[in-house]
Amino acid sequence: MTAAANGSPCGRSGCGGVLEDGYCDGCGHAAPSTPSTAAATAPASVSSARTDLPGSAAVPSGMSGRASRRGSTRMSATTSSRVRLGAGLVDVPAVPRIDPARALLTDPQVAEDKRFCSRCGNPVGRSRDGRPGRVEEFCRKDGASFSFVPKLTPGVLVAGQYEVQGCLAHGGLGWIYLAIYRNVSDRWVVLKGLLDSGDADAMAVAERRFLAQVNHPNIVTIHNFVQHPDGDGTPVGYIVMEYVGGSSLKELREARRQPNGSIEPLPAAQAIAYVMEILPALGYLHSQGLAYCDFKPENVIQYDRQLKLIDLGAVIRIDDQLSAIYGTVGYHSPEIATHGPSPGSDVYTVGRTLAVLALGMPPTRQGRPVDLPEPAEHPVLATHESFHRLLRRAADPDPLRRFGTVDEMSEQLNGVLREVLATEEGRPRAALSTVFGPPRGTFAAGLLLGSAGPGRPDPARLAAMLPLPLVDPADPAAGLLATTTSTDRDEVARIVASTPQPSPELRLRMIRAHLEAGDWSRCW
Repeated sequence: MTAAANGSPCGRSGCGGVLEDGYCDGCGHAAPSTPSTAAATAPASVSSARTDLPGSAAVPSGMSGRASRRGSTRMSATTSSRVRLGAGLVDVPAVPRIDPARALLTDPQVAEDKRFCSRCGNPVGRSRDGRPGRVEEFCRKDGASFSFVPKLTPGVLVAGQYEVQGCLAHGGLGWIYLAIYRNVSDRWVVLKGLLDSGDADAMAVAERRFLAQVNHPNIVTIHNFVQHPDGDGTPVGYIVMEYVGGSSLKELREARRQPNGSIEPLPAAQAIAYVMEILPALGYLHSQGLAYCDFKPENVIQYDRQLKLIDLGAVIRIDDQLSAIYGTVGYHSPEIATHGPSPGSDVYTVGRTLAVLALGMPPTRQGRPVDLPEPAEHPVLATHESFHRLLRRAADPDPLRRFGTVDEMSEQLNGVLREVLATEEGRPRAALSTVFGPPRGTFAAGLLLGSAGPGRPDPARLAAMLPLPLVDPADPAAGLLATTTSTDRDEVARIVASTPQPSPELRLRMIRAHLEAGDWSRCW
């Protein structure tokens, strides 16, 4: 049995919805399965609905075609078929590298239900009166030309360096090609073309040459920006990127599709581990003043033992007030259209992605984002309360209530992952705190030994056993306190008095000195 393809009618009585990612976008029911035959060749289908937020029309897109079987799959040269992710806590299957030639499409086409005008977002190229839709014509709404025919054919040499081998996919900004870099050891590269040579917003993306300076092991490398003349001589821009042969998180999710068409969620620990591995890449972009904007499962590739962020077409400078902003409905934050991109808007996309992976929820229904379920509606959230709280905070509509940075989110994910594993495995998964030092004593050990006497515990003794907060490295007095070990109240008072700039950590150290001296009245 096989699941019905995306874009197919729901088929349930009284429902006019269509199927997307295994669910009807109208009634929300799982897609019905259909019989498969050995003679039938199922087309590979990838779709991504990109919404250009302020300043440009929505550009949904997709591709279809049969994957070529030339060449053979090259397995990764690893000694194990498993890999540990998420701070080394989660064992997940390794994904072998794939021979690039096997990824080529032998019949590259854009499915009719994925054809939209790049300027106004109006459906184009659709069947009418039993006649198939045209792949090249003009939009009936605004007159803009459109073409879904690949501009490059196998054998074409782009910029005198890159020999095109064929099409890989069709993305939000046009066809994506596989090529061989003849000038450098016949290296496989990817050429990402533009949707339309006259699309000003797409051309602006191609001009973001600062992306070539991005350098992080978990981010696809951009090698070059080149141009190649179109059939009428018009120069068309292409981004030259490294080829990453593996499986996207969307494909790993799709591989869990059930006979009834529904998609079984990834285990919560595995989904968290994937996100933890890729968050440093987003943190790096933010440190460079950039926002990714379009984080979603299809933009993260696992290959061998690594994960990599691909498709930098939506990356934008955080302070850019003029360029078009691209995102995907169901993932992008609600405020990005009016307030622009920020680390917080990327945090939102991460939260939504994590929910889609771990909860099995579709990102949208009837074109609108699907709300996160409540614990009473989903067993994963009912079992793991901390995971529910984390998702709620990451994907909070109010940016002020989200995690301030991806580093902050990653730290909390580490703790949530340990709680999830502890619950599932029945054993603790403790770790050193990044906020508190080690405990200074044991509490209630006498109860286990049978040596505890009657009466309530001594509050002062219990307070003395609690771990001490670590000094905030950003505090102005952090350097001074790092060299001060004395807890004598008079000595600490002299240090505080001699410091010209007061700070929270100095006040906390003084309070602690009062507590050590048993002078509770001075702590308020």
